[in-house]
Amino acid sequence: MHVPDMKAKTPAERLETILCGSNPVMLRLDAEMTRVANSSHPVLITGESGTGKTTVAQIIHQRSPRATACLVDINCAALPEALIESELFGFEKGAFTGATGRKKGLFEVAENGTLFLDEIGELRTEVQAKLLKAIEQQKIRRLGGTKDIKCDVRVLAASSRNLQRMVRLRTFREDLYYRLAVFELDIPPLRDRRDDINELVYRQFLIEQNTLGLTPPLRIDERAMNELCDYSWPGNIRQLNNVVIRLANAVKGEVISTTHVLED
Repeated sequence: MHVPDMKAKTPAERLETILCGSNPVMLRLDAEMTRVANSSHPVLITGESGTGKTTVAQIIHQRSPRATACLVDINCAALPEALIESELFGFEKGAFTGATGRKKGLFEVAENGTLFLDEIGELRTEVQAKLLKAIEQQKIRRLGGTKDIKCDVRVLAASSRNLQRMVRLRTFREDLYYRLAVFELDIPPLRDRRDDINELVYRQFLIEQNTLGLTPPLRIDERAMNELCDYSWPGNIRQLNNVVIRLANAVKGEVISTTHVLED
């Protein structure tokens, strides 16, 4: 059983080790992240839930000329519809009940940096139209405002939904889709790159080992690793990392066996 390099990583390298492996598809994805990082155009990141779309956005930002500025992210599925617009574009005092002062939107907060819109398929069509205008014209207008505000922002977006199908069903604007998908990166599910699981498990073990201060290093026997590699991982890398974290905290100094894995 191959045990990968277990040297400690920098924060930037840690992001990459959580996601990437030696599978040819992932090596191509890594090269594509570097290529698109040097552009200022939008990127659409697609893939099932848990495949690492947020991590890809973070890596692109860190490799880009905007890395010294901030990466601002928002999960479009996590906020009520009524709040999304004010979060993105901000508002002026008195714009609506409860607006007791001026608030900058995320486009302004991300000035000279990157704005990551996760689960963008959840945006209602009215907000999609305003978002399209903001990306095309590089300016926004706060709710209740009368002046346009210039914004130098690079937009990254992600979705676990099939946006092309949503375009056909007229639930996602076609013009916004093509504006976002100047570059499109698709992350394969973990079940399609099982040869990376061994490496990903040991990388997560290293992170937990350093976090918990464990000695000797965490170990897993070959049959237990085979069980992990044979599983379909419907929750993808997120689920795999969670399982490894639980095993590391529960087993600690012991060798992780098939019994431990199957109990989890």
